Amino acid sequence: MRDLAEMIAEPLAVLVIDDDREDYLLTREMLADVGGVAFKLDHAATYDDGLAQLRAGKHDAVLLDYRLGGRTGIDLLREAQELERRPPIILLTGRGQRDVALEALTLGVSDYLEKSGLSPALLERVILYAMRQRQQEERLEEKVRARTAELARANDALRDEDRRKNDFIAMLAHELRNPLAPIRNALEIMRLTADDAEAVERSRAMLERQVGQMVRLIDDLLDVSRITTGKLRVQAEPITLRAVLDAAAEISRPALDKAKVRFEVCVPAESVPLYGDRVRLAQVFSNLLNNAAKYTPEGGTVKLAAERSGAEVVVTVRDSGVGIPADVLPRVFDLFTQVDRTLNRSQGGLGIGLALVQRLVQLHGGRVSVRSDGPGRGAEFTVRLPVAE
Repeated sequence: MRDLAEMIAEPLAVLVIDDDREDYLLTREMLADVGGVAFKLDHAATYDDGLAQLRAGKHDAVLLDYRLGGRTGIDLLREAQELERRPPIILLTGRGQRDVALEALTLGVSDYLEKSGLSPALLERVILYAMRQRQQEERLEEKVRARTAELARANDALRDEDRRKNDFIAMLAHELRNPLAPIRNALEIMRLTADDAEAVERSRAMLERQVGQMVRLIDDLLDVSRITTGKLRVQAEPITLRAVLDAAAEISRPALDKAKVRFEVCVPAESVPLYGDRVRLAQVFSNLLNNAAKYTPEGGTVKLAAERSGAEVVVTVRDSGVGIPADVLPRVFDLFTQVDRTLNRSQGGLGIGLALVQRLVQLHGGRVSVRSDGPGRGAEFTVRLPVAE
């Protein structure tokens, strides 16, 4: 939308709808006498022509006579109500037609003038004022539309978050319930086979695995609480990239072995200093490695690579797995989001791992991104962290 100051730098297009040619010529002469602002007039001598030109939307302002043959300017204003956008309209009336002017105002005219009192200065002032008012109205409408759209997006986001939280609660109940049956069975087996050392050992191992799974779920829940309340903290200290990546690889080794994938590591031989929380950074990369193992089919490859790039270290976790659809990529770091990357087996999990990765990386002054060429093409997560001085 152009500003009025920009518009008056060029001749203003004004449509005069008046069936009296002499009155039109008088109006044209008055506007020709205006100094500083140029007007380019078009004349519509009939009701139908005036309505057609108004619908064409080519004018900056309209001067509309009340009497138009057997019809009136009020009739034309009623028909013009259907127009989505229209220029400011100024009604020209005869003396003593106040009721007509008031009705015209209810139909959206910007102003009204009595023909008998017209002057070049008055016409100029009223036209420019009407144009300025219309611009302000359009700006306000644009702000209202933008704000309405913003509120609609926020409302949709709240509904989506509420849905994801409900899904999370249902999934949490399922995940917490899953270990209970094996635990109950293991306890019953131990009770019935107390003298069978081998059976007791198998039951004990099963108990250990299931309890470990429940502990991991509880830890995830605690991290959810810390993320949502803004209480997630890191304890930074001088560390090395190698120490962090070695710890992450050690944590993820069981998941990688269980998935039967090939694990490749390519990291700098030299020591790269970092300033951060070793445990939390190891959690970042182990989460990414576990995620890669989860969605890579047997025989596939998971690669952990790192390199120094100026004042940053760039760490990538790349897998040859099922990939991520383009429409899902923007949401992979959202809390409670579980990306459906099916491998015909239940993957489980609470859907907070990647959200936790992003928050922990941000707390270390870094950033994380994801790239995938689509389903079946694998995925690559890239973490950038500042190198310690």
